[in-house]
Amino acid sequence: MQDPSSIADEDNTQTGQEIQNLVMKLDEHYANLEQKRQVFENSIGSEIEVLNKDQNEARKLRHSLLYGSDDISSNLEAASQNIANVKQWLNENTLDSEDEEDQGNNFSVLIVDDDRTIRETNRRFMALAGTQKQLRMEFQEAKNGKEAVYLHLAGASFDLILMDNQMPIMTGIQATQLLRKMGVKSRIVGVTSEPDRQAFIDAGLNNCIQKPLNPGKVIEFLTVSKKRRRTDISQA
Repeated sequence: MQDPSSIADEDNTQTGQEIQNLVMKLDEHYANLEQKRQVFENSIGSEIEVLNKDQNEARKLRHSLLYGSDDISSNLEAASQNIANVKQWLNENTLDSEDEEDQGNNFSVLIVDDDRTIRETNRRFMALAGTQKQLRMEFQEAKNGKEAVYLHLAGASFDLILMDNQMPIMTGIQATQLLRKMGVKSRIVGVTSEPDRQAFIDAGLNNCIQKPLNPGKVIEFLTVSKKRRRTDISQA
């Protein structure tokens, strides 16, 4: 017959592991909420209050899991109830964009730039523009041209590639030339501060834009990219 104390220890271990798993899910949910909050911050003020309330609730639930169930062995029933409450809340509130939005509105973007701040700024601009165009934006980033080429060699593909030129290891011109030689048909928009953009354009760009980007510029080339994508889909 198994020792009752060992059974209790096993239950405590399983409960503790379940708490940690739920904490991770709450962290992911909180991060998703923060990303969505940033997207809507400058465009849809009414969404902010709802998202903030949801974030606060996620934070409270996370705290209750970590610090409200410290002594699991002495209060296993309370810990189990706490877990059940968090599971129910996650089921009711977790964002599921794939169910909410038309899959045909997915729009993938690769942002290639060696400056992390610029990548993040361009991503925010693209996200805001995508919201206005009712697109579900999917982002991936590369720190130089070589990473962008390797992503495609690994099988990745994108509706739009936002390409910087002056980068270490491999420039935007070199990367664009290689991508076109590989048969990549994605719309590639170059972004550069250089006054002479012809060499970059000749490498295979669809468009070349002067730095810095702003929401107006992003809306313009995103509109063109969206129209081209719809044409490609209709001809497929």
